[in-house]
Amino acid sequence: MGFYGPEPFDTAEATYVWTGLRTPGFFSVKVQGAAPNFTSGIQLVREPDFVGGLAVKVMGWTGPVAKGTTPYAVSGTFNGFYVPKILIVGANKSLLIDVKEIPFTTDEAYVAQLTAAAKEPEPAY
Repeated sequence: MGFYGPEPFDTAEATYVWTGLRTPGFFSVKVQGAAPNFTSGIQLVREPDFVGGLAVKVMGWTGPVAKGTTPYAVSGTFNGFYVPKILIVGANKSLLIDVKEIPFTTDEAYVAQLTAAAKEPEPAY
């Protein structure tokens, strides 16, 4: 039987995408790590009780526990107003990370940037 709870992570990065003039944008958060065998359903979950910005938990289902780990990468988006740092919380640590800003220029430039990012190769494990 699996148990839902925080998962360990190694690295995290965040960008804030401005979506237009005087409108809030969204955070795009990516986390990588190695979860205990057997873990599934890893996701990023906004901490609703966190005051002062954005806190994101790395959560998943683990069990039955076996020797070893399996690498994973997970991403998520969160709406909100810009803050320069966000908190990532996992089973092994809590990490305050800097947020990279992506300015709003035009809709066409934004779509082109997303298309270019989608064509980048995923890291090999």
